[in-house]
Amino acid sequence: MAAGKRSAEAALDACLARIAAEDHQWKAILSLAPDARDAARRADDSAGRGETFAPLHGIVLAIKDNIDLAGMATTSGCLALALATPRASAPVVERLQAAGAIIIGKTNLSEFSFEVRSRSSLGGDVICPLAPGSTAGGSSGGSAVAVARGYAMAAIGTDTGGSIRIPAACNGLVGLRPAHGVLSLAGVAPLAPSTDTIGPITRSVADAALLYRIMGGTIAQRGARPMRIGMLRQAFGADPAIIAACEQAARRLKEAGVAVIDPVEIAELEALLDGPHIVDAEFAAAFDAYLARNFIAGTAPANLAALLASGRFLPDHRDAITARLAYDRAATAVILDQHRRLTIVLTEALARLRLDALLYPTMRVIPRGLDNPKVGWAPELAARTGWPAMSIPVRGAARPIGVELLVPAGEEQLLFALGRIVESADITASSA
Repeated sequence: MAAGKRSAEAALDACLARIAAEDHQWKAILSLAPDARDAARRADDSAGRGETFAPLHGIVLAIKDNIDLAGMATTSGCLALALATPRASAPVVERLQAAGAIIIGKTNLSEFSFEVRSRSSLGGDVICPLAPGSTAGGSSGGSAVAVARGYAMAAIGTDTGGSIRIPAACNGLVGLRPAHGVLSLAGVAPLAPSTDTIGPITRSVADAALLYRIMGGTIAQRGARPMRIGMLRQAFGADPAIIAACEQAARRLKEAGVAVIDPVEIAELEALLDGPHIVDAEFAAAFDAYLARNFIAGTAPANLAALLASGRFLPDHRDAITARLAYDRAATAVILDQHRRLTIVLTEALARLRLDALLYPTMRVIPRGLDNPKVGWAPELAARTGWPAMSIPVRGAARPIGVELLVPAGEEQLLFALGRIVESADITASSA
């Protein structure tokens, strides 16, 4: 675009044409933004006047439909919220638009972000284009498929326990979960405020870093130093393709001069990940508050109990909503204390082993079919510590495999540096 070879409107038209031609197969898009064309034309007019390009000038983005965009419903995939009109755009969306991005529309998701597949009463199942007949992962599955199929150049999702990283892994993309609390969650439907985050799904680590900065993230600059990374074998599972992808990523890191410690085993880890989940404790109160303050009066149910009474949601979720409405919220403190203990254990392990980061598969299975895949506990490490993590695809003979990197909060520069190395790994390039 900067070279004048393609207009913003032409880029938008190409994305819209792909959606019209094929999204009936994948069900990634719930709604199209009515003002996207006007935004593209404004971008082209600006270019025609010779104005300096904004960082995302003419870049087409899609956003998960639990993130507010003024003038469009924020549905969380739920029929009962089909007309729920927010009072304003989420601040993160405003930052992206101010940087020149064109929002093409809202993406399908797991209803309320409850699951690790993306199934909603409004949009049905999001299907993985790399494995038709299988889930695209969740809960930000529509955002991932939108990028994978060229409906958008990048997309924004949310992640409470893996919901950016899992669909990124399913679709051969980069998925960044920023450190908890770094990016604004105003105007984002809550699942568990203690672990909720918002972040990008992209084709490259460089794109993820760019969007992270524009969304409000900072990357502290550290002096050059030797890097040591641990292979967290207890998170691997038994799938040979997944193990091979992680080992190829480790080889690539070694070739780049990174010390790889293999295996790393951390006592207490799995025990600290067991027990009640923070979503059970926090969802009902948080979603009630969101319904009360977020929407123009009369466009959404007054509260979660009214939504439940409407029956306009996936029947599969009735028991979960009912249980979460009745959950003893006094348990929240106990759950969060376990999160703090996990953070201490990981911090001490990294210090003891002199490690800068951990590497493990994003999922310990390759999803097949439309049921919730048994992804394992690894995505919860970032969620419960609040540390940043990123899923990076390693190319494979059948389909890409997601490998995840985890670093302590404040070490984003290291995360992106390691990610750039891992994204060059190719399982077919070496059998050593």
